[in-house]
Amino acid sequence: MKQSTGRRILVVTVIGLILGLPVLFGLLLKKSVFGYKELPIYTTNEMGTEVPYIVDSFALFDQNGELFTRDSIGDRIFISNFFFASCPDVCPIINGHMKIASQKLENSSDILFLSHTVDPYNDSAAVLRTYADKFEADDNQWKFLTGKKSTIYHLARDSYKAVIQEVPDTNDFIHSEKIMLVDKDFQVRGIYNGMNFSEIMEMITDARFLLKTYKDQSVKKEDE
Repeated sequence: MKQSTGRRILVVTVIGLILGLPVLFGLLLKKSVFGYKELPIYTTNEMGTEVPYIVDSFALFDQNGELFTRDSIGDRIFISNFFFASCPDVCPIINGHMKIASQKLENSSDILFLSHTVDPYNDSAAVLRTYADKFEADDNQWKFLTGKKSTIYHLARDSYKAVIQEVPDTNDFIHSEKIMLVDKDFQVRGIYNGMNFSEIMEMITDARFLLKTYKDQSVKKEDE
């Protein structure tokens, strides 16, 4: 009887440990997921001085034809990419990944997603409205932007350092597959391959970390 009872207790204990391992692993993962103290600030070397990638002021229009400027971002971090609506393969994949990221981060009102068309002549607000609907975009969270070509290309090349180029004699464009994470000071803090799902997940983690950093700073100020 005693041996049988002891075996039952051992079996129950082992089963409990096995069932509890995923929970324990999850707790350990949560503690290790932010295994760094801060995200890098991307810079370019200009005459021996490191100058941060800064997103300049701009004025564009969103998928509802409403004016959207840098000031419209407010006190939020944001994730940006470049695309064009008639792009047949790469853009749908990248914006599909943007959708996944927006869903993973949808509970935060402190983050915004910006997708800039590199074909503003064809991608009117009405075209972007239809395009945004295909991705079931939340208009409050995800903006598809069009406007002056010079403004968009300046942002791409000079602010985000992304490659944007028209292909001669075609309606195609060479544009960056990168997605950028930008902080509240308009500094680029992360650059990710939009075609690589593992990098998208890394971007989501980095965005959460950046949000946590701002939250911790806010709490610290309140305590002072």
